Amino acid sequence: MSNNAPLVDAVRNWVHFDNVCTNLTKQITTARNLRSRYEEQVLGLLGNTKRLRISGCYLEPCTKNSCATLNWTTLEEQLNHYFTDCNKPNETLMIIKFMKENREQKSTLYLKKLPLDDANLTAATAATATSLKNTITQ
Repeated sequence: MSNNAPLVDAVRNWVHFDNVCTNLTKQITTARNLRSRYEEQVLGLLGNTKRLRISGCYLEPCTKNSCATLNWTTLEEQLNHYFTDCNKPNETLMIIKFMKENREQKSTLYLKKLPLDDANLTAATAATATSLKNTITQ
């Protein structure tokens, strides 16, 4: 074993779990879309029924309220309404500019997979496999 064995093992595990995360994200998106479709179907078929008893719980139609996502456009619109309603000088643009220029930024180091172009894909894959094999057998 060479000194690179921990790196090779860590890279192999990272790639595996990165692929697991990608696949699970796709599955979750599909499951949520299907659940939403069935929810619409059930709500449409309930009619005047207020509550259904199913195994271990009840299902009943409810109303959920959610706030609009807070983003720069929404913030700007709301500030414009505020200054207009209060009959104050509109300082929206100055406030937005100040907030954008002074918001805290945090940098994080991470790994990013970048696709290879087709011409280099075969050569790079062969070189990587040979390199890993040589590293492991040293």
